[in-house]
Amino acid sequence: MDTMKAVLITGPDTLQPGRLPVPTVRPGHILIETAFVGICGTDLHLLEGNSFYLEHKYLKYPFVFGHEYTGRVVAVSGDVETPVVGDRVVGHCMVPCHSCDMCCRGRRHLCRNLKEVGLRYIQGAAAEYVSVPAYAVTKVPPSLSLKAATLVEPSVTAYHAAERANIRPDDRVAVIGTGTLGLLAMLMAKLSASSVDVIGIEETELEFAKTLGADRTLRPSEVKADSYSVVLEASGAAVSTGLTARILDLGGRASLIGVVNEPAREFIPSLFTLKDLTFHGILHGLDYYEQTVELFASGRIDPLQLVDRTGPIEETDKLFRDMKATRRRKPKYLVEFAGENRAS
Repeated sequence: MDTMKAVLITGPDTLQPGRLPVPTVRPGHILIETAFVGICGTDLHLLEGNSFYLEHKYLKYPFVFGHEYTGRVVAVSGDVETPVVGDRVVGHCMVPCHSCDMCCRGRRHLCRNLKEVGLRYIQGAAAEYVSVPAYAVTKVPPSLSLKAATLVEPSVTAYHAAERANIRPDDRVAVIGTGTLGLLAMLMAKLSASSVDVIGIEETELEFAKTLGADRTLRPSEVKADSYSVVLEASGAAVSTGLTARILDLGGRASLIGVVNEPAREFIPSLFTLKDLTFHGILHGLDYYEQTVELFASGRIDPLQLVDRTGPIEETDKLFRDMKATRRRKPKYLVEFAGENRAS
């Protein structure tokens, strides 16, 4: 097969099906037959034309989106030992160089020469095939569906956030935000903490968080100061940093997942100092793919609870439109390419 189906973003609010050459398998690379692709908020920004990646010219029209994906290995370069043809894999969004100072220090997610599938220098996975370096995937065990494994990519960030905050059984945790990352962070925190509350503003999303296991759901105005030992911030709202500092108790720890591109509002620096708070910035979770895959495979977290709908390639545009609709209960939408069983 010389060409493949792909879904391209050709301009602001313009999504089109197309055909592209099947990627060549370069040295050190593998070819994956795509099974599923997740749509996230970053993809919505790409489609709307107001993305960081477009502004910094990491992408230019037309391009193939898709950085949350799973599939099967169908070809490997002659110098690749693992994975092998037939392996089921979940792709990594971030692809580090392994040679810069940050990579050599073990901080691969801060690679100075970072590439990102579907975002920066690597064609996206919203196509029948995608090619990436052999090290940029994690194997999926038979006990985990590829559909469920598609949520590993966003989940590694939530895993990192919980791990960095060092959540313990006696912790009182608040999660700010009710989108995909907020809900995943809540599920991660529930594995260790004595109680986990979710803070948000959309009633439908708060109700859904409750069904997933949140001990309480609150609006920001309802939260008392000094109430929590850990806060996982996943809303990206400008007021969230100030809210985080206010509701943390003495010696509290916070993991900041949400990206706020404007000055923090209502942030009182003296709280940070006088309460001896610790804030961690969380950029992805590149080192947590294997742990997250194992967690999903064990059944301790069922990521499919977050999936609203899965549709075929032909419905990609409708999936984007539905995802943008207000009052969504479940936040994730998936595009099915080869699905669970087909292989080339």
